[in-house]
Amino acid sequence: MAEQATLVLKNDTSELERVMSYISEVCLQKSIPPDIEYDLNLALDEMIINVAKHAFPEGEEHNFTVQVSMDDDEFVARIEDDGKEFNPTLYPNPDLNAPLEARKEGGLGIYLVRQIMTSIEYQRVGGKNVVTLRKKLS
Repeated sequence: MAEQATLVLKNDTSELERVMSYISEVCLQKSIPPDIEYDLNLALDEMIINVAKHAFPEGEEHNFTVQVSMDDDEFVARIEDDGKEFNPTLYPNPDLNAPLEARKEGGLGIYLVRQIMTSIEYQRVGGKNVVTLRKKLS
């Protein structure tokens, strides 16, 4: 049986705690190994921080949603915000071979998410960013 939930979050990094608690609870129920739980939390942490810090540059409070579903085979998280348009699938990978002082700030989080998740999909629908993260569990 699939586990599903929709979390409505404020664009504030303190909201991460709620998401991480939920993921840990579901992983425990589904007997998901700790290394996979770590990957799921890391990916959501990176994406949620990006929304909280960058989607609403005016700084006013906004709500956005994270829909999570998990069955025996796959974890899916759908993050939807009405912030400025941003497609993480088009964001360039950082040059990991460049000397540290020559590297641009940022971008490592999206790179990490690409490495640990099975796929990342992006759509702009009705003025909203919709990012779907998938991770095969089997």
